[in-house]
Formats: sequence, structure tokens, C-alpha cells
Amino acid sequence: MITGVIRSKIDKIWTDIWAGGITNPLTVIEQLTYLMFIRSLDEKELENEEFANMSGTMGKRIFPESAAGQSMRWSKFKNRDSREIFDIMEKRVFPAVKGIKYGRLPDFDEKGEMLEIPDEPGREGEENTAFARYMEDASFLIPTAQVLQKIITGLEDLYTHDIAGLDMQGDLYEYMLGKLSTAGQNGQFRTPKHIREMMVELLAPTPEDTICDLSLIHI
Repeated sequence: MITGVIRSKIDKIWTDIWAGGITNPLTVIEQLTYLMFIRSLDEKELENEEFANMSGTMGKRIFPESAAGQSMRWSKFKNRDSREIFDIMEKRVFPAVKGIKYGRLPDFDEKGEMLEIPDEPGREGEENTAFARYMEDASFLIPTAQVLQKIITGLEDLYTHDIAGLDMQGDLYEYMLGKLSTAGQNGQFRTPKHIREMMVELLAPTPEDTICDLSLIHI
């Protein structure tokens, strides 16, 4: 169940994203979903490593063992300088998550170019999970390093101190989805920037024109 404290922390993260310029609630949820998934990958890897320490065997890793591969782990970058985090997220984490295959993230060469995971004979159809297919068209839209750091700090605090060990992922999404109806009732849906610019180009308004926004009229 979502308590008042958890609601307040989610609202704080939401406000930080909103203040950073992402005002479409669907986009807010989308970007948070990506970051939550990225964190969950590292959690799974930590579980794999703990099992390996106990059993003496390590299965296939999610993250490459290279320096570049390990830098993509939430636990490795979460406390770094905000500009470093932004750079890692934009240039490595997001491209790698979009290229995930067989449950593994691709590595990067010395030039920063991503190395695609080769197909494995006999494993046709296993390449991508449902989320990996969804991530293929994902866009990293967090506008600044400072906003990204605030979100990561907020999520880490939430997961560490409030929902650690609890199966609350569904509750979190339900609460966030509930914000969509509230935003709609308050007239807070925002037209995406590229749509606004297209509308202006098509209409080509001049200072002499009068423009009426019908969306503001309540019947």
C-alpha cells in the first residue's frame, strides 16, 4: 500500500521532473519507468553476484565486465558527479538498454562505439524480452544533469528506505497512473514541443492575428 511518506516522495520526484521542463504526465511516467528498469537490472546483477559468491559459480552477466560495462550499473554511477551520470546515461546506458539481447547488455569499444551482441545459433526468438522490444524506440528526455541527479537521488531514497524488500512496483505504477486523471482534470496536459513548433510553422501567425485556444473553453 502507498503510504503518505511514499506518496510525498513520488510527488517530489514528479515535481523535480516537471520543474525541469517535462510537463506531459505520460512522458514523466515513461522516463521514470526507464530509470526504474535500469535500477532493477543492477539489482538483479547484485543478486547474481551474491549467489555466485555462495555457490562458487557465476552464470552469464547482465552487464559486461569491462570498465565501460560496469560503469552502466546504477550502484556504480548513482553517487558520481551529475555531469558524469548524465553522460553515462545518455551515451551508454540508454543505447545499451535499447540493444539488450538474451538478457545481456552490449559492451562498448575504446572509441565509445556500442558492440552489438551477436546472434546465438539455436536461440532464435529469444533475443528480446517484451521490455527490450518496448525500449527499442525509447528516447532519453531528461533535460539536464541536475534534474537527472535529483530523480536518481529521489528513487534511491525511495527504494532504500521505504520499499526495500517489498513488492510494490504495481502500487507505484498505479499511483503514478492515477496522476494522469488528476492532470487531465486540472488542464495540465501539455502539447509536446515538436507539435507546438509544427503548429506555429503551419499557421505562420503574425502580430496582427488574433488566436483563440479552444482547449481553454469549458462547456
